Amino acid sequence: MKKIHGFAGLLAVFAATSALAEIHIAERIPYQDESRVDNRIVSECTEIGRIMSESVAQNGKARKLDIVRDGAQSGDYVNITIEGVLSAGNAFIGHAKGMSIYAEYYRDNALVEKTTFNRGSSGGAFGVFKNSCSVLYRTANVLGRDVAGWLAKKEAGQVQ
Repeated sequence: MKKIHGFAGLLAVFAATSALAEIHIAERIPYQDESRVDNRIVSECTEIGRIMSESVAQNGKARKLDIVRDGAQSGDYVNITIEGVLSAGNAFIGHAKGMSIYAEYYRDNALVEKTTFNRGSSGGAFGVFKNSCSVLYRTANVLGRDVAGWLAKKEAGQVQ
């Protein structure tokens, strides 16, 4: 019985030391300065921030990260803001969409690294059948994947 208890204790210690800390992000990624973004994007494409946040969490989970979408800014967290959005063109002449985000990664409330990510899209396959918001949502989703990949690299390099 003692061996089982000792082994269970060893497993608990191993699990505690190998588990990654929760990384907090906002439930909706905000604009850094909403006034610098075309008001049609802000008023019509209202799900950009939510889609990006969900994408970071989902892609983080696939990379064994514990991303929590609660907006807490203490401990380990990433402050992500949308710096700018470009929406030119349309389904008839072709989409020309782009988005730039800024991310600051904090571990134990100390800034570890900051970076920017940029993505553009012409709508992809069947882009002529998509509206501007759906192309921007797709771009937000890919940026979320980029952030999760960046965080996974940061966590993999962390010395425990």
